[in-house]
Amino acid sequence: MKERVLLTGCHGRLGQHLLRLLLPQTEVLGLDLSPQTFIADPSFHYARVEGVGRRVMKDHFRDFRPDAVINAAAWTDVDGAEQHKEECWRANVELLRALTELCRPRNLWLGHVSTDYVFNGRSGPNEVEDLPDPLGVYGQSKLAAENLLRGCDFPAAILRTIVLYGKGHDLKPDFVEWVVQELRGGREIRVVTDQVGNCTWAMDLAQTMLQVLQQRRHGLYHVASRGCVSRWELARAAAEIHGLDPERVRPILTSELGQTAPRPLNGGLGLDLTERSLGIEFHHFRTSLWAYRADSPELWSIN
Repeated sequence: MKERVLLTGCHGRLGQHLLRLLLPQTEVLGLDLSPQTFIADPSFHYARVEGVGRRVMKDHFRDFRPDAVINAAAWTDVDGAEQHKEECWRANVELLRALTELCRPRNLWLGHVSTDYVFNGRSGPNEVEDLPDPLGVYGQSKLAAENLLRGCDFPAAILRTIVLYGKGHDLKPDFVEWVVQELRGGREIRVVTDQVGNCTWAMDLAQTMLQVLQQRRHGLYHVASRGCVSRWELARAAAEIHGLDPERVRPILTSELGQTAPRPLNGGLGLDLTERSLGIEFHHFRTSLWAYRADSPELWSIN
């Protein structure tokens, strides 16, 4: 009998990459906001969700009877969170609260995704054991969600990630895609030199999530590529790998952008503890950028 996984945010960047790994070996119930799905696979079932509370979710648990749950849904608009705190909190905290309340009595494994924004970015890269100190509403909401799972009495894993990128169907451009699109269009772009950290290809995150699911791991893990660089250096590397002119990537400081939410500047996720715990080695960011370039969503069986 196939394992049954309930996946929230199935149409998102991570959700689509998880489906590439889960289907068709796993029976999946995908939940998202769209009226209908573009995914055609006999092992995939879809339901539109309108709301995040326990009452909204309980029927899906009762009818589908999942063996495990992955929460890949999130509010990710960092600046928008400052003006829309309640909406951000509902998506990032209240949804997870409902999932925990439904997983706990069933003793279901729950996988959840968090972010480097739980740290203040003053002394990165930060390891799993470092004390969080979020600067803005988005990071505060993600830390509040983490706290729902810390010390929980059922199996749950939190995977923190950073600068997630990856191809998919009907997605907003990620950082790497934005760089490539702008440079291919003959435009110069301005990218900050004072935000430093690593980045994460969505398939690397999905593969790590699948491993912790299969092993029913419990605890907190950092998932990213090796190599901490500034966003400017990352943009130049993406340009070079895609055969574009890196000189059209112009340096700028974060203070010149006038962004609403504060950013962790000297950030990044330390990976040593996670690698030792899971027995894996994360790819260097250039390796993952090459894999991203070669990836072709048109070939995905789910589309």
